[in-house]
Parts: sequence; structure tokens; C-alpha cells
Amino acid sequence: MHRLAILLSLSLSWLLLVPSVSAQEEPRPTALTIEAPSVVPVGERFSVVARLSGPAGEIYGAVENEVLQLIIDGQHYRRERTNFAGAAQFVVSQPLTVGHHILTVVYPGSTSLAPAAATHDLIIAPAVLEIETVPALPGILVRVGEREFRTDANGQVQIPFQEPGSYLIEVSRSLTTPVLEARFARWNDDQFTPARTVVIPKHRRLQVGYDTAMVITYRFVDLDGQPVDPARIERLVLKSSTGELRELPPAAADPATRTLQASRALPTHAGLVSAPVQWSVEIVSIRGTNVVNRKQQRFYPVETTDWTITLLLYSASFTVRDAFFGLPVGRAVQLIYPDGSSEFVPLRDGRGVIRALPRGEYRVQATGVFGWSPPAPLALSRNQEVEITVLSGLDLLAIGAVGLALLVALLLAGRPHLWPLYKPRSTPAPLPRPSASSENRIRRLALMTTLGLALFGTIFLTQGLARSDRPPIVPVTSSSSHAPDQLAIPTPQRSMTTPSATPVTPSAITIAPEFADFWLTNGGLAAFGQPTAPPRWAIAEDGSRVFQQDFTLARLEYRPELAGTPYAIQLARIGVDEARALGLLDSPPFQRQDPTKPPAPDCTYFTQTGHWTCGVFRSYWRRQGLDLGDPGVSVRESLALLGYPISEAFLDEAGRLVQYFERARLVSYPELQGTANEVIRDPITRRAP
Repeated sequence: MHRLAILLSLSLSWLLLVPSVSAQEEPRPTALTIEAPSVVPVGERFSVVARLSGPAGEIYGAVENEVLQLIIDGQHYRRERTNFAGAAQFVVSQPLTVGHHILTVVYPGSTSLAPAAATHDLIIAPAVLEIETVPALPGILVRVGEREFRTDANGQVQIPFQEPGSYLIEVSRSLTTPVLEARFARWNDDQFTPARTVVIPKHRRLQVGYDTAMVITYRFVDLDGQPVDPARIERLVLKSSTGELRELPPAAADPATRTLQASRALPTHAGLVSAPVQWSVEIVSIRGTNVVNRKQQRFYPVETTDWTITLLLYSASFTVRDAFFGLPVGRAVQLIYPDGSSEFVPLRDGRGVIRALPRGEYRVQATGVFGWSPPAPLALSRNQEVEITVLSGLDLLAIGAVGLALLVALLLAGRPHLWPLYKPRSTPAPLPRPSASSENRIRRLALMTTLGLALFGTIFLTQGLARSDRPPIVPVTSSSSHAPDQLAIPTPQRSMTTPSATPVTPSAITIAPEFADFWLTNGGLAAFGQPTAPPRWAIAEDGSRVFQQDFTLARLEYRPELAGTPYAIQLARIGVDEARALGLLDSPPFQRQDPTKPPAPDCTYFTQTGHWTCGVFRSYWRRQGLDLGDPGVSVRESLALLGYPISEAFLDEAGRLVQYFERARLVSYPELQGTANEVIRDPITRRAP
């Protein structure tokens, strides 16, 4: 027991002596490093990270849980303890004034580690609020209290703030320039008043959207590109993709009357965007007739403010001749317009020409003719040559002579005693009375002469009347093809009963009633052309039985099972049919293309068929479409009319730049750049049966 007590005493003595020995050892040298931003906007929180280590950055085992002190501009801020790696993080949330500040981190040291300190320079900069206008509008006024700022050429402005807090800012409600008007619409964070409150430094970037309107100019040309006098235009009506209808004066001098909405500020997941507004020409009226196809010509004010509107105006050449001899007669042709007004076309050598006539039903009649000139109908929907036949005075004289000869022949027939026209004064000796046989021969000869003269006169008379009443050659139209387009809200295709093919003569192919409204509503002649074959039942590409009719530019198919929907009438894929018939589907332009290698910057790739559409073809594709009731021209409406591209653009055998689509073939005419005919749909002449 005594030995055990001695051992315990020695052990306790050793334990008490060890700390005293360690305390007498030298502390290990240390170093502090500071990681902190150099510039911080006023009002923003920031972090300062201090690291305690050896002079060379080595980590001692004793650096954990040591106390570090942060001092800002000589004032104690807070203390933090180090982690196992000797790092301590200070979060500075106290607002500092704008200017230069000194951060100091101090380590007081311990029994085993020497003290250390480090400093860092910090700049507190003014907080900046960036405001961007959508679209980019220079000169927009922004007020913050008594300070005023204006946006630069890019529609941006940066506003500095010396202190954090809430501020009232206000932007211009409108901006007016000679060519543009902008009106405030909204902020990107769903604020809808020009004046609002911002919190600094919470708000760093804001977008303010404006709806814009632009002053446009427009001129009118005919199908040959010749200018049309605006004084002839009675009415001009436009419709926007937002549904707005505007009636403009044809020859407006005041810019206020020619200002149309050009863009709208719309929100997206990426912020505000400026969506362009499309305008289509609905009505251009001349003498009561609409001379445009509704929605066929479309314009974007943001792309161009100088519009060229092409009017469906045609020329008529008149030839006036007499019925029997074909001689030119008459001084003028009276042209009676569909609205009842009239105009005289002067004739020279029996010929006269009048240009720039609106389509419609006319009546024509030759004037200045001594004779009879019956009025004749004229259905004008293309350039035409009209032949007018009249019964002139010479013709009437010939008819009178023939009639007189008939009367004389009838009077003398069988009365030979009346034939001598001269009797001498002296009483002649009585003539011997002819025998009965000779009298019969004379009667038969007179009767034959009378019949011959009657037949000859009848032939001349009927030919003259037939030429006078012969109608002019007119294009094939439906029963309503000359009616002006009506403004109406697009509605789904009306329900139709199952059609039955009506036999028609090859010389007068009419549009089936099932297709008439669809044909007229979606562009008529310009969109589909004239009918080229009677309607018929057939088996469609998908194997279903459809009622179809061929037109110059399309093949319409009516599907009874879809009656009452917008898809009851569809366009067949005649572009594919023609390419297959010509053996083009295996040629290089019809092979799928690499989606990563666009031929030009302004191209769109269609993964459905593997082809690009670029330039004027892409612009045309976006502008054209059926009327399915969508705002503007949607993708599905363009697909319904033209389909996807099935080839790249290439030069055909005639040297023209063409591109095939599922339902059409487009041809580019660079010499007509800037007109409505720069790109046209080429008639499809070869079709699969």
C-alpha cells in the first residue's frame, strides 16, 4: 500500500509539472488573410472570410475554434470563431455609406499561437438601377424625385442611388416623333402605371414596355405595276392581327390619319418582348367594287412604312363592227359600271381600250351608230378583248333591200301580165295569151327566186343578230365570285350535306357549291385559281373517300366526316404529286438537310420534312394561309394552304428560283422585288390521277 501511494504521488506531480513546462514554450507564429469584395453597391450585404494559418499558409492543429474580431473603420463590428481549417466568415448586413472603408481582422493570440492582424480596402459604390424600354426608345424621360434622366439610343438608362431605401420613379406616358408614337403599357413585374416605387438595392434592372404606332404611307398600283390615282379610291379598310378595323382616307395628307399600331409590349418568361402587329388589306373600293382579296396582302409597320397595295384592276379592249360586212362603226362604247354609273370609251377605227377597271359585272353598248346596238353583259375578272356587233345603217339598208325584193318577187309571182313596166301611148296590138304550160313554168321560176331571196336574207339576218348577241369571253367563276368581300369575324366552316357531282359541260366548268364559300373567303382566284375540272368523288392520299375538284393552283377535298369543323375542306398535297410525277423526289434538292448548317441567316428549319425555308420564300410562307379564325396568319393556317417544304430552293430548267412545298410550288421573280408578285404560286400542270 505504501508503494502504491508513492506511485500515485509521483504521477500527480508529473501531471502538474507538464503544463508549466509547455507554458514556458514559445508561441507558434501565425498569419491572417482576408477574402472580401473590393467594390460593393450601397445597401447590399456582403461576406468577409478571414483565414488563420501559419506564415506559409500551413494549417496548425490549434487553429480551430479561435476567436477572430472584425473591425470596420476602427469600430468593432463582431467576433467569429474559426472552423477546423482556421476560417471564419463575417456577414456584413449593416449599411455602409458610399465611399472608402478599411476592414481589419484581429487575432489576439493564445498560449500556443502568436497574435496576427490583416486589413482590406473596401469601396462602397452607389447602387445603380438600370431601366430598359421595350422596344428600344431613345429620349424616354425618367424622374426620380427632383432628378431627371433620359434613355440613350439603345433605350437604356442607369440611375445611381447614394443610399438604400424606397424611391418613387416615373417614366414618360408617351413619346411622339415625326414617324412614331409610343404609349406606356406596363412594367415587366406586373406594374401597370408609369409611376411606381422601387426598393434599392432590391431592384437592379427593370423593363418598361410601350405600345408603338407608326405613320405609314401607301400607294396603289394595278396588276402591271402601274400607279393608280388615289382619287379613284372610294374606301380603304385595314384589319390588324389584334382584330382592330381601321378605315383610312385613300389620299390622306394628315399623318394622324395614317398612324397604325406597329407593336405591343407582351410579357414572356424571359421578360418583355415587342410583338409586331400585322395589318391586312380588307377593302379597297372603286365604284362600289372591292378590288382586293381579303387578307391576301399583309404588312408589318415595324418592317416597312411604305406600302404598295396591288389592286385587281383589268383592261378591256373593245372592237365594234357591223353585222353583215364587218366594217368598223361607232364613235364610242358606253360602259355601265356595277354601281350604275357609266363612262364612254372613245373609238378609233372601231377600236377602243380602257384600263384599270375594277372586277365585276358590266354592261356595254356601242354609241354613235346609225342603226341598232343591243346592250351586252361583260363579266370582268381579267384582261379581256370584247367584240361588239351592231346592225348599222348599211346592214339595215341591205335587210330592207332584201325585204323589198321579196315583196316584189311575191307580187310578180304568177302575174306575168304585170311584168311589162312600160306601155306605149298608142294602143298596141293585144299580146297573145301564153299557154298554160308556159304560165306554169313562169310561176315555178318566180317561186324558186322568191325562196332563194328569202333564204339569203334569213342567213344574213340571223348571222348579224347572232354576232350582235354573242356574249364576250369571260373567265369561269362561281355564282358569287364577283361579290365584294365582306368583313366578318372568321367562323368555322359551315356544316354541309353530302354532295353529289353535277354534270357540267367542258366549256363552262363551275365551282361546286360545296367549295364556293371556301373559295371566295380564302382568296378566290389569287389563292386557288380557276376550276380546271368538274367535281368528282375520289380516293384521297390517306385512303378516305373525298369529294374533290381541281383548280389551277390547288385541289380542294371535302371530307364529309369532318363536316362542321374548320377542316371539312382541305388542300391536297399536289406539290408532292407533281414532284413524284416529274421524278424529282430522288434529286439532291429534295434530300434531307443538316439542321446545323443553315444556307443563309434568315432561314427556318422544319424537322418534319428536313428542309430549310429562307429569304423571300420564308416571308411569303409566313404571310399566306387559310382563314381558320386565328389572329393574323398562324403557323397552322400557313400549313393548311402551303404545307411543309419538301425541297430546298433551286434553279429549275427555265432558270427560275423555285421551292416545292407539300401543297404548292413557289417561284421567285427578283425583277419584281418590292411588289406583291415577287413570289407567286406556280400553276401545277402535272398531277397524279
